[in-house]
Amino acid sequence: MRVAMVMPMSPESAIADVMTQAVPELSQHWDLEVWCPTEANYRPCPVPLVPYDVPGQDILDALASHDLVVYVLGNSPWHSRILPLAQRLPGLTVLHDASLTDLVRHTAIETKELDLLVRHVEAHFGFEDADILRAATALVTPERWLRFCAEVPLVDVALQGSLGVVVHSRWHARQVEGLTLGDVTVAPLPVPSTRLGFDNNQSGGASRLLERLPDDAVLLVTVGAVNANRGIDLLLEAIADDEALGAVHLWTVGPAEDKVRISLLNRARALGLSERFAVTGRVTDGLLQEILSRAEISAALRDPVLEGQSASVLTQLLSGTPVIVYDHAHYAELPDDVVLKVPLESKVAGIRAALHRMVADDIERTRRGARGRDYVLNSRSGAAYAVALLAAGDRALSALPRAHVTADLGERMRRLGLHKEQAVVEAATDLAFDLFDLA
Repeated sequence: MRVAMVMPMSPESAIADVMTQAVPELSQHWDLEVWCPTEANYRPCPVPLVPYDVPGQDILDALASHDLVVYVLGNSPWHSRILPLAQRLPGLTVLHDASLTDLVRHTAIETKELDLLVRHVEAHFGFEDADILRAATALVTPERWLRFCAEVPLVDVALQGSLGVVVHSRWHARQVEGLTLGDVTVAPLPVPSTRLGFDNNQSGGASRLLERLPDDAVLLVTVGAVNANRGIDLLLEAIADDEALGAVHLWTVGPAEDKVRISLLNRARALGLSERFAVTGRVTDGLLQEILSRAEISAALRDPVLEGQSASVLTQLLSGTPVIVYDHAHYAELPDDVVLKVPLESKVAGIRAALHRMVADDIERTRRGARGRDYVLNSRSGAAYAVALLAAGDRALSALPRAHVTADLGERMRRLGLHKEQAVVEAATDLAFDLFDLA
């Protein structure tokens, strides 16, 4: 079976990293090509790589010659030259994020269809949300924008007409159920490799921080882009003015915009934590591993949750570092003996209690760290991921008749001028699916 997998292949794409882990196994069963938007550099790929620039009709025609097209989508501009193809040629969609708001909006601006997208949001969510989408962060705070992205995820825009969807948690599967013509498959996301292609530090201070860290310090880290949904301010409040947590040093490891970095540093200063808090910025792969090797505890307190599974949490678990998470979304699906779960509503009090438990019990920290590493090693391989993708591909092909019926119905409705009458469209579609046993 000839299959084209369309995904970014930038050396710095974490999504490309986990997807390519499945490629060797997939290529044993599929005649596989990887198609990707053009980049200055590409990560190594064990199957033919087909870069393209503009996602135009010639690319659609070439992809249509394959038996199946697999589209890999995440909420970043790296995918803006993939989304238009997924919207026009039905295929299997591998969805890495629970919200695609930034991607869909960015792509709509590039394709000059923002007004159409705004009308879509207005029809489904109301005037206020439509205004927010049009203006984005010019109208609301970064915190409110993240909440908006969770409430208006725009995943339906990407999945309309798709032959099936692959997600990475049961929580995400429930969110996308009914948005695709095919089935929803939950696949075990591989743990990112320790070589993601980050060769440059955002700042040069992280190595010096490690050198200066006191031997008796308990290092607490967060890993990933520093933004408003990571609960870093709550972590600062939790360790402030608490004698039992006096040895805890908090570092946020990941890219940070200057405005966010300055705000967090000011907050730490106000709480008297300037000597125990650092924003490292983006670090190299090797330095990240050094920091995780030194860390005693890590935290992943995302709220709202915009991703379908957290690759950074898998990275932290692989390092043997016990992780504190909120007991919600896909984090709630992690084994209770692997991560330490904090009720979302408990906020600072719950975080502080979890930190007390981890700081006070060296043996429990070690046990949880070891269980987390074993969990990742035993359940998150590229081969296991490939098995799920192969099964999803088979199910996607079985959904092709539904796609043909839907396309034909849509064309007939447009000819009759009935495509804007939602009640008529739904009645005709339901009848067709019943007559042809396509449900």
